[in-house]
Amino acid sequence: MRSRFLFTLCVLCVTRGEMVAAPPVVESIWPGAGQRGKEFTLTLAGSQLTNPQELLFYTPGVTCAKLAARDKGVVATLVTSPDCRLGEHAFRLRTSGGLSELRTLHITRFPVIEEMEPNDSAMTAQAMTMNVTVAGVIEATGTDHFTVTLKKGQRLAAEVEAIRLGVDTADAVVTVFGPDGTELATNDDNPLFYQDPFVTLVAPVDGVYRVVLREANYGGGDSSRYLLHIGTFCRPASVFPAGGQAGTEVGVKLLGDAAGERTLSLKLPPVGTPYELYPQDGETPPAPTANPFRVSPFPNVIEGTQQAANASVWPVAFNGVLAKPNEADLFRFIAKKGDAIDVTAFAYRIGSPLDTVIEVLHSNGELLRISDDDDTHDSLARVFIPADGEYMVRVTDKRRQGGPAFIYRIELTEAKPGLAVFLAGAERKSQLGHVVTVPRGNRVQAFFAVRRDSISGSVTLTASELPAGVTLGLRPIPADEYLLPVVFEAAPDAPLGAKLVSLAGTCKGVTGNFTDVVMLVRGPGDSSLHSVSITQLAVVVVDPVPFSVTVVPPTVPLGPDGTLDVTVKVSRSQGFTAPLDLYFPALPPGIETPVSVNIPADKTDAVVTLVASPQAELGDWQFIAEARVARTGRGGRDPLQVGMNGLGTGGEDGQPAPRQTYLPVASAITPIRVTESPVTGKFADAAVEQGKLVTVVCRFEAPLAAPFTAKLDGLPPRATAQPLELAVGAKQAEFAVVVESTVPTGLHDSLVCELTGTLDGQRVVYRLSRGGKLKIDAPGGVKTDETGKPLSPLDALRQKQKDNEKKPKE
Repeated sequence: MRSRFLFTLCVLCVTRGEMVAAPPVVESIWPGAGQRGKEFTLTLAGSQLTNPQELLFYTPGVTCAKLAARDKGVVATLVTSPDCRLGEHAFRLRTSGGLSELRTLHITRFPVIEEMEPNDSAMTAQAMTMNVTVAGVIEATGTDHFTVTLKKGQRLAAEVEAIRLGVDTADAVVTVFGPDGTELATNDDNPLFYQDPFVTLVAPVDGVYRVVLREANYGGGDSSRYLLHIGTFCRPASVFPAGGQAGTEVGVKLLGDAAGERTLSLKLPPVGTPYELYPQDGETPPAPTANPFRVSPFPNVIEGTQQAANASVWPVAFNGVLAKPNEADLFRFIAKKGDAIDVTAFAYRIGSPLDTVIEVLHSNGELLRISDDDDTHDSLARVFIPADGEYMVRVTDKRRQGGPAFIYRIELTEAKPGLAVFLAGAERKSQLGHVVTVPRGNRVQAFFAVRRDSISGSVTLTASELPAGVTLGLRPIPADEYLLPVVFEAAPDAPLGAKLVSLAGTCKGVTGNFTDVVMLVRGPGDSSLHSVSITQLAVVVVDPVPFSVTVVPPTVPLGPDGTLDVTVKVSRSQGFTAPLDLYFPALPPGIETPVSVNIPADKTDAVVTLVASPQAELGDWQFIAEARVARTGRGGRDPLQVGMNGLGTGGEDGQPAPRQTYLPVASAITPIRVTESPVTGKFADAAVEQGKLVTVVCRFEAPLAAPFTAKLDGLPPRATAQPLELAVGAKQAEFAVVVESTVPTGLHDSLVCELTGTLDGQRVVYRLSRGGKLKIDAPGGVKTDETGKPLSPLDALRQKQKDNEKKPKE
């Protein structure tokens, strides 16, 4: 989808001199976990952590009772409610400098015990009670050893959260040794938790068992942090079926636990109620982390049952296992002509090693649709039913593998249009650009974007309550656009503080909410090992910066193939003398400006020339200027930045720049109108011989309404014409062109008449009749009529025939 705005991804830069509070940087948190329903402390380490104000949590259940700066860090006293959701909670630290990057805290049902050194050998292993969560760090090239005492037949489960802590690519390996030192179980990676390991076993004898944790490549370091859950809890590798119908009771099998297969009866909540499955076996505690489980409003069909033998009416969920290599499962369903059905596979997302391929077929075997991977390794096929009748879904593994763990769930649901709102420019592979930071008494710009799925039309955006004193102007996003430039503005007396803001977009009755996926741990290539999806935008008000920028609204429109000078002014606080650079993140399509314009320390304004291409789109557009402290050592000319489709590169050289001392600030949104040029004209054809003079005439379609300076551009080499001063009411421009004897012969069709003048106090440039023609001939080659007008080759031949007829006959 095309966007009618230039979007330049602005990266921050460093300047020397004045210093202000910078946003906090949280590099690590310790211990990174707390027990549900308890009070505990959390230590945040990093930089710019002075004057901590609050922890901003994205989910309920955790509150900060106390926050204090200590030893170049921050100590937070947290309290969790008895019903606090277990698992990951995203938060940001706010200081006077703004908000930190997103970090996560994990809430566990078990007491949290800190690892105690030395514990790097069997002789120094740390003794543990059962059903606890150990918070530790794998030292470089080190191993951490823990011991537990078991009775014969007692279950031991050890589960690690390392990558899931969102700190580093800590690829942990967990191993359990028996009382005699024999290795009983080990795990590195697994389909359920990917790179986070777990093991379960049943003690063969009474005795002391040792759990050893290391990094897969014997690496480690301060960022290789982990949570190790040790206990008697149930830890299945998978649950089958991996979903059920809302409001019903469903029986599921717990697979992959050392204690053997178990059956669990689940009472599922009503539609729309959040649900997480923490498997439990008898009197033992539930698992420390949830198994993926789908709660859907439609019934289950299980392979091998009588229900599966019949054709089902959709919507429905088919559940099965590819138990053997090269196996294919087939389910039948009934549909009507015109039905639009999404056939969605869940395998990778529910911890299965299965890489699904799904095929949708007519009952006669005709293939309607096939799908391998969608956004994940799981498949999604959207099919439009051609006729009433019976159809089939076939499920296979892409690698033709199979086994007891190769479970899947295939959901057939109505294909509905979708809509999502997001913050364009937030860097997927980093934490830059995921927060809107507004200085008091100033403005910042951002881009909201929408993603439409099977829907078209204008999108209306709404926002929940903003921080006190902050305003945001929203307008609909037209049907053929997906980006909307916006400006957040904070009043001079806006309270310092932050708020999580909900955004929504509506199009033809379809509503989509804000979503932002923040990558915490990068994977190889373009992949993510761990990320967090948030549904609110963080907006924070910070102390003022010592400069601001405004745009003087132009008084006349811009015409295609013309230019318009726009004045941009900056104001500086007393004592602030740094030069500033102007950038222009929102431009109409086909409009160019310099990438940046410098305003020296002794100046307060700059004239920015907007250059319109001949194809510039007509309409009412928006223009924003952004001011930043100038880079040091800038030199040379800046290239042009062009309003176009897509996203800009950010830095002037396309490379990320380091953080700057001051935030960039923006002007208010200034309207720019692009209309047909008020001055149009056309060249009369002209021809001349080398070494002679010729008059080139550009005739205007209407007399000029103001005086202009006319210049003839596009002449061939060594042909020249002086500019003309045209008065009000002029009907044409007559250029006296001097053609030297060495001017190349031929047809030159790049003439342009450029008119420069002032309308309503605004300097404008109009380019007329682009592509005017001037023919250059060798001496004697130009034929003209009695008025001096050059003749075409055909007219010249006719003239020659007439001249021959007039000659006396001998």
